[in-house]
Amino acid sequence: MQEKATIFAVLTILITVLHQGLSTPAIGFSASLSRDTHLGDNHAIKYDKVLTNYGYGYNKWSGHFKAPRKGLYMFSCTVMAYSGDNISVAMVKNHHVMMYVYSDYSAYDTGAASVVLAMKRGDRVWIRRNGHGRYLHGVYNIFSGFLISENI
Repeated sequence: MQEKATIFAVLTILITVLHQGLSTPAIGFSASLSRDTHLGDNHAIKYDKVLTNYGYGYNKWSGHFKAPRKGLYMFSCTVMAYSGDNISVAMVKNHHVMMYVYSDYSAYDTGAASVVLAMKRGDRVWIRRNGHGRYLHGVYNIFSGFLISENI
């Protein structure tokens, strides 16, 4: 009898975990620049070519992603400086720098980084210039993110 109760408890936990995993909503975005872009000081980069935006968290007018739900999210950023220039950008969460990405002035040199962040509903993430360089080489610059799990 004890074994049946244990098996039932384990199955109940597994079903609950499976259900939670299947019920995670589709939240994710990818956006790039549509053209070469000159950056101002510490302004958010406005990735204007939106490739996907499930959950509508990304705003191309501000360049910010606003978490529609709490959870564990993964964000990535790829940067390429315009030929002959270099660029340094920062990924920012609610005005706090989470990571830096750098691209050298060598031909077609890219910088890339990814980070996993715990987000509350309404938290914001964006990419901004970090003091080095001013020119991004168009479509080679991408900002993406997605919800991994609400269970944190």
